[in-house]
Amino acid sequence: MKPKVWEQRKLGDVFEQTSNLVNPKEDEIELWSLTVEDGLTKKSDRYNREFLVKKDDNFKEVRPGDIVYNPMNMTLGAVGYNGMAKSVAVSGYYTTMVAKENYDTYYINTWLKSPQAIRLYRTYATGSLIEKQRVQFPTLSIIPVTFPKYEEQIKIGSYFHSIDNLITLHQRQTDFYKKISFYYISS
Repeated sequence: MKPKVWEQRKLGDVFEQTSNLVNPKEDEIELWSLTVEDGLTKKSDRYNREFLVKKDDNFKEVRPGDIVYNPMNMTLGAVGYNGMAKSVAVSGYYTTMVAKENYDTYYINTWLKSPQAIRLYRTYATGSLIEKQRVQFPTLSIIPVTFPKYEEQIKIGSYFHSIDNLITLHQRQTDFYKKISFYYISS
């Protein structure tokens, strides 16, 4: 008999919800947002809303290695991973979580944005109107998924990480060549 390589788990077995509340101004932590397109995004890169930050607002800290998602946009793939060496602050409405031991965070983060995962979120989302459906952590926790063993997750996660780095490099090169061509056209 062939050994079982992939195992079924509920996402509640994979993740632990975190809720580290911070005040961005007092704790000197940058305020970030979450987009479907780019994941975690620096707030000032999108629009300046610093004036909306009130002293008593609750924001969540997203520590290095944490995963964050927007419950209202989970069915669209609004998931981010903090791959930076610093913590950032996000809306207190977002859900923050960390992968438990023996789960590769980079593999898991990539899977969370996959078409297969998004179909599952849509199946389990709560709310009567499609545009108002959400996936809170208790709902996410009951979703059954099949994952490879940890060693294979690491290999797959590493592969995706390499691809992401290559895409980033090519994007920087493209941006650089656009600037150069603009300079020569303008001169």
